[in-house]
Amino acid sequence: MKKYIKLTIGIVLVLFALWVGAGEISQRTFVNITSIEEPQTIGQERHLKGIYLNSRSISVEKTDGIISDLIEHDFNAVVINVKNVSGEVTYSSDVSLAERIGAVTHRLDLKTIIEKLHSKGIYVIARLTCFKDPKLANYCCGGGEWADPNNSTAINYLLDLAREVSKLGFDEVQLDYIRYSDGPGKIGGDYSFRSKVISQFVEKVRAAIRPHVRLSVDVYGRTLWDWNTKNIDPTGQNLEYIQEHVDFMSPMIYPSHYQDPKLVYDPYKLVTLALKVGNSRLDTTMRPFIQGFDRKVPSGMTLVGYIQEQLKALQESEHEGFLVWNPRSNYDALWRAVETFNL
Repeated sequence: MKKYIKLTIGIVLVLFALWVGAGEISQRTFVNITSIEEPQTIGQERHLKGIYLNSRSISVEKTDGIISDLIEHDFNAVVINVKNVSGEVTYSSDVSLAERIGAVTHRLDLKTIIEKLHSKGIYVIARLTCFKDPKLANYCCGGGEWADPNNSTAINYLLDLAREVSKLGFDEVQLDYIRYSDGPGKIGGDYSFRSKVISQFVEKVRAAIRPHVRLSVDVYGRTLWDWNTKNIDPTGQNLEYIQEHVDFMSPMIYPSHYQDPKLVYDPYKLVTLALKVGNSRLDTTMRPFIQGFDRKVPSGMTLVGYIQEQLKALQESEHEGFLVWNPRSNYDALWRAVETFNL
């Protein structure tokens, strides 16, 4: 009898330990993890804190070090470049047009990298650059840096890539450069047609990718302001049109990209104002990119302090997580900022 009692107690203790451990994982990671074979959620979905990784900053060998930095600083997400502004497809794509135009680099073993990240509870986002693509533009759209967002060949190519990427195990596909080029148009014209083209493209991507994979878009920080509703932006990024098709909106609220010196040199003020205006307009979850690179940092302020000012604004504002952008994927300043800032 005592043997059975001890066995029962042992089983209860094991189950309790597993339950507690699962709770610790869900509270630590704050993410959804999907499976390639079966869509499933592991952990509790909360705020994401992530960094952007260009395709040369990550590899199977480098992944352990990246995971270590993330966990040490309580970050839980990465954005991996699967297609960049040079038109390179950074993994071994089977999309025939990608091979035909010389886009495929075979640089990243995404399957192994994603598996390693997922094993530590890291949420993995695929960044897919869209219409700024000289390889695609030279093939179908008259050359230059930009493919025409209304060109069927360009659209179908990007849909094929998005569909393929969504099957690789990513938790989310993030569209960047979903817009027309800034020039030669100026803010103030009637760009309703462009806004509809961009919105319809995002809607098509949503239908193309696997249902359990999240979809997000990177948009200009300027689009958060109310004038954006009037379809007067030559880029065609109207947030009201786009938001109904996505799970997350990621405005790039980099202070250095604004013109007003009162905002450029006051990162706390800029991020606070941008989030306030954006949240007053949008129903979709806003998860901004903040600036993690050294550009127009005020005299007397370090990049570490500059990042901390943005983190302070985030902490005091309504937001659903954030991502940090450094084009070289160098986050030494970010980690120093976080180490001395209580997020």
